[in-house]
Amino acid sequence: MKKFSVVFALVLSVSLLTGCNKSNDSSSSDGEKTLTVWYWGEQEAPGYKAYMEEMVKRYEEKNKDVKVEAVLQESDNLYSAFRTAEAAGEGPDIQYMWGGTQAMEDVWKGNVAPLSDYISEEELSVIPKASLAETNWNGKQWGIPAYGFTYGIAYDKTAMEKAGVDPENPFTTWDEFMDCCKKLKDAGITPLGMGLKDGYLPAWIGIFLGQQNLDSVNDMINLMSGEEDFTDQKYSEWLDKIVELKDAGYINDDILSLDLYQGQQLIESGKAAMTLHTQAYAVSLEKSMGADKIGFAKAPVYGTGKLAASVATPSQVYVIPKSAVHKEEAADFLLFLQEEDNIKCLYEMANVMMPNLNFKEEWVTSEIDKNVLQWQKEDTNFCYQLYFAPMFESDGLIPTVQKMFSEDLPAAKAAKELGDALDKCIEQNPEVHEAFLDWSVEE
Repeated sequence: MKKFSVVFALVLSVSLLTGCNKSNDSSSSDGEKTLTVWYWGEQEAPGYKAYMEEMVKRYEEKNKDVKVEAVLQESDNLYSAFRTAEAAGEGPDIQYMWGGTQAMEDVWKGNVAPLSDYISEEELSVIPKASLAETNWNGKQWGIPAYGFTYGIAYDKTAMEKAGVDPENPFTTWDEFMDCCKKLKDAGITPLGMGLKDGYLPAWIGIFLGQQNLDSVNDMINLMSGEEDFTDQKYSEWLDKIVELKDAGYINDDILSLDLYQGQQLIESGKAAMTLHTQAYAVSLEKSMGADKIGFAKAPVYGTGKLAASVATPSQVYVIPKSAVHKEEAADFLLFLQEEDNIKCLYEMANVMMPNLNFKEEWVTSEIDKNVLQWQKEDTNFCYQLYFAPMFESDGLIPTVQKMFSEDLPAAKAAKELGDALDKCIEQNPEVHEAFLDWSVEE
């Protein structure tokens, strides 16, 4: 998923001028209104772009006086372009954001209008409370799910068979996972395909491993608020696991020269047996390569906390920017996406499930999705990244984990650097951090 990138002003200007900019007067002379949507999602849920185009077509057919301009954003300027536009008072009517604090930071910065000012509690009641809670703060609802997804490990069943590993049950515990990696390497197969160049990967690894010694979200809050220390094994043991994998040679040698998605694509090209992925993308591989070729597993368990076997099923969200010209119409479009026919279309076209009580399990045909639904019923939902303190990922986690590979930074020193980076983030953003605490304590 994900980082807050720093993009040069020239790049931002070009981005805003090539299809992203809008005037504050976006109504034509004949009364037609133009609703601007800046979205993301194709990168992790293939088919989302086609789905959005279908939604625009359906909405315009239903609302003849509204024209919808939906613009797919790039990962690196998803936030920076929005913040530049919002600072100029020219943000879109609807903005896509990654969930948790990655959306709430802009709420705390004053860049977002309360969604609940335009959508009633009754209208929101079809969305599970756990999904709404990710962007609920100060008595207001600020975001609405764009879709939900689950993190897991996509793997090549053929490679597993070749290495003598059961392709239907490759591993459950960390020891089993390491044994699986050894067998793959011994068979001449790179166990894990990863890309660290663009900086998204560290948070992904944290999502799979970082929570395993925690008992509740409060443990994560205490860490991110500076009340606990990263050097405590409870919070840092997952860094040891990174070193174990790296030192054993279980990760592709060119990890530093590949972006996240390039690393993930190594499984498609047959250059790696496993990769960290989303259920949505794994299902797209299942459909294109066959259910007998692609499997999807939960993260291997090493920890002893109550969240050790938790599954990360976050929601990506849409918000209404403070500068949006057509807030009422924006709210109407967002509710339109929550209608049953459109929820079904989302699943069929982009392999993602909307967190909505109207989602029907009988729609599910994928074996991977059937397994994921079972995980969601059996296991606690906890996503490590949703609770990052503002700027911690960009200024702490990314450079530190990159140094673990580029400079062989030991796990203990990495934990110390993460603690120092977090202290600096808190010091530099006291007001935002206070808002973060007010939001986080209300689970």
